[in-house]
Amino acid sequence: MTLKEFNDLSKKYLAGNTSEEEDRFLSEWQEQQPNDEELPLSKVEEFAIEKRIWKNINKGLNQEKIFTLKRLFIAAGIAATLLLGFIYFSPDLNSTKATQLSENKRQGIELKNTSFKKEKVKLEDGTVVELSENSSLIYGKGFNKSKREVYLKGEAFFEVERDVTRPFIVHTGELTTEVLGTSFKVKHNKKTRKVEVEVATGKVSVYNEKKSTKNKKNGVIITPNQKVIFDEVSENIEQSIVSNPKPLEKEKMVTSALVFTSIPLNKVLSQLSVIYGIDFVINNSKLQECKITADLNDLTMFTQLELICKSIDSSYEQRGSVIFINGEGC
Repeated sequence: MTLKEFNDLSKKYLAGNTSEEEDRFLSEWQEQQPNDEELPLSKVEEFAIEKRIWKNINKGLNQEKIFTLKRLFIAAGIAATLLLGFIYFSPDLNSTKATQLSENKRQGIELKNTSFKKEKVKLEDGTVVELSENSSLIYGKGFNKSKREVYLKGEAFFEVERDVTRPFIVHTGELTTEVLGTSFKVKHNKKTRKVEVEVATGKVSVYNEKKSTKNKKNGVIITPNQKVIFDEVSENIEQSIVSNPKPLEKEKMVTSALVFTSIPLNKVLSQLSVIYGIDFVINNSKLQECKITADLNDLTMFTQLELICKSIDSSYEQRGSVIFINGEGC
C-alpha cells in the first residue's frame, strides 16, 4: 500500500465511509506490519495528516475508531502524538491505585494538550474539560458506565454534567476532587508539589486519598469563590478564597445591590456575603453601626473591602475562607 492510498483510506475510515471489506483489509494489513518498520514523511505530509485528524476529532468521532486508526499509524511508523496532536492514547498503562498516579501511569484513554493554548474536549457524559497547555486527562474504558472517574496531570477547568447517581471524580496526585455537577478548576504544580482546586459554581468535596480510611477522610467542602491548596509534602489542606471572587447573582441584581447610602456596616457586609457567597465577621460590635456611603460597582471584591475599611478607619484580615473586619468603631 502506498502512502497516498493509506492516507486516503484512513481519511475514509475516520469519516465512517469504509465498507466491511475495507475495514477487514485495514485490520489484516496492520497485523502484517513489522513493529520496527518506519515510513519517513516530510514536514508537509506530517502537517497534512495532523490537520485531517484534528478536523475529525472536533466533529466528535467514535473513540474506538480513533484508537484503531492510531494502531494503524503506529504500524506505518508514524508517531501517535504527532498525528493526534491534542488527543492520543495510552494502551500500555497499568491499573495501579489513584494514589500512585505520580509514580505509575493509568490504564485507559489519554487526552493530552500539546498545543500552545487551552483546548476544550467534551467527554461521553456531556462534561466539558478545558485542558491547559502540556496537561493531560486519562479515563478508563468503563467511563460513564459504572462510574465517572478521571486522572489529571497539569491544569484543567471542568464543567461537569450533573448526575446524582454517579459523582464525577478527579484524581490529581494524592488529592481527590468529587462533585455531582458543577464547574471548578484543578491545577497541579509539580515543582512546588501543590494542588489547587477553585470552585466557580456548586459544591466540591476535596480530600486526601492517601490519608483516607473507611469512615474518615482528611478533606473539606468548598463552595463558589473558595479554593483549597494541598501540599503534597506536608499533606496539609488549606482552605482559602480565590484571588478574584466573582458575583454569584445576575449582573443587573448585583449593580443595584452595590450602591450604599448611609447603610450600617453589618448590612453592607451581609449584602456582600449574598453576592459572593463569602462569610464576613465583625470583630468589634462597635463597628456594626458605622455608616457606609459608596458606589462599589465595577470593582473587585477585595478593592471594595479596602474602600469600605478606609471609610471607617478599619482593616480586614483573611483567615482561611472567612474575612474578619477589625477596628475601634465609629
